[in-house]
Amino acid sequence: MANLYLNALDWAVNDPTEQGHPIMVRYADDFVILCAPGESPELRERLRRWLTARGLKLNEEKTRTVSSREGFNFLGFTVRWQRSRRSGHWYAHIEPSTKSQQRLREAVRSQLNHWILHRRIPEAVSDLNRMLRGWSGYFHYRQSTRVFGKLRGWVRDRLRRWLWRKHRCSKALWSAYPDELLSEHYGLWPLPVSASWK
Repeated sequence: MANLYLNALDWAVNDPTEQGHPIMVRYADDFVILCAPGESPELRERLRRWLTARGLKLNEEKTRTVSSREGFNFLGFTVRWQRSRRSGHWYAHIEPSTKSQQRLREAVRSQLNHWILHRRIPEAVSDLNRMLRGWSGYFHYRQSTRVFGKLRGWVRDRLRRWLWRKHRCSKALWSAYPDELLSEHYGLWPLPVSASWK
């Protein structure tokens, strides 16, 4: 329904005949409009009038104007304009948002905690891998390398501690369950750290 109602808005905003026209990126009823500095107040008012004329309402609580350098969250990603340390050029830096990372951690905790130590290890790891592949498939984009590397280590540590408690191990945690054992013996799927360009 959102696509039917808002298709005309896509064409109205993304007008290639206008010089320096704003660009709208939309998914269902969530959208971002990118424009030049100083254009946002007029554009926001035009947007409000366009929606009102069609019986729709702008969500004022979720709508805000931000600087590209400040960044914004959209569809689970954080997008911000920043300078490359290597080349010195400005680029759009895109990575999983803090909230998206936290949701993954919470989902992993729900799979690996002291309440489910009774689960068979292959079953627990299989469910964990399914979750990680799904999350990776969505968020493995652009500059996600740093975030994925950090989360890969966190997931390994979470599984390591779960196994250590399950086996009531008295040995040192890290020597008992090194990274190689987690992947090769227990079958933990590693989050990839080399991001793709979609």
